[in-house]
Amino acid sequence: MDEKLKETLRSLAEKYETKDFIKNDPSKFMHQVSDTKNRELVAFLSANLAFGRREQILSHIQKILDNSGNDLAEWISEEKFNDFFPNDEKSFYRTYSNKAMLSFFKTIKAILDKKGSLGEYMREEWERNGGEHLHLTIAGTFPKECSLLPHSPDSAAKKVNMFLRWMCRTESPVDLGLWTWHGKKNLLVPLDTHVMQEATKFGLLEANSRGKVKAANLKTAVELTGKLKEVFPDDPVKGDFALFGLGVDEK
Repeated sequence: MDEKLKETLRSLAEKYETKDFIKNDPSKFMHQVSDTKNRELVAFLSANLAFGRREQILSHIQKILDNSGNDLAEWISEEKFNDFFPNDEKSFYRTYSNKAMLSFFKTIKAILDKKGSLGEYMREEWERNGGEHLHLTIAGTFPKECSLLPHSPDSAAKKVNMFLRWMCRTESPVDLGLWTWHGKKNLLVPLDTHVMQEATKFGLLEANSRGKVKAANLKTAVELTGKLKEVFPDDPVKGDFALFGLGVDEK
């Protein structure tokens, strides 16, 4: 990668990684609570609902947080999700049924009962699993009927890796940096559509045989992360701000 492109990516990352990024982003909700336990939970919920039209993403997250009284930890602990979601296959949000949402929160309830916090549970499981990609440990904790989490080992796991960016990157006006046990240099880039498109335009990813953006999968996430390590050796996912921010601006 030439120095001009590296400098462009560094400049774009600095431009977009600001407090203003949060205003209309699902990450805003985790900044509205103060205790670590709730921040983890609000971030995890927000990331896993983060697909589709932005206004719909934000409104569906807000519905749950309003019902919880902005204390998601207590709401989950007291199993109030059983009163909020009917036990049926009707859609709560896009492809996520009420039953899938119940499975999501029941699993989190079991995690909290066992270890007290999402972060502590995932740390122990990740270490027990030999330090595999952390998104695989997280997704593997949830049953297959919980469609919010990706269950294919080849998945790019965009939503989970975005959550991990929020949790693991320190010294950021956007990301919380709560999980310092997992180094940010080990993160994978969340393969958002904007990120993929801009990465292809910059030549960070090769187009497929038809000249289009290649498939988003784990192999591609590893490939793009490797390219961004040439620019941000200790913090490759900082490049997410450059690619995503530019992609949204060009929309």
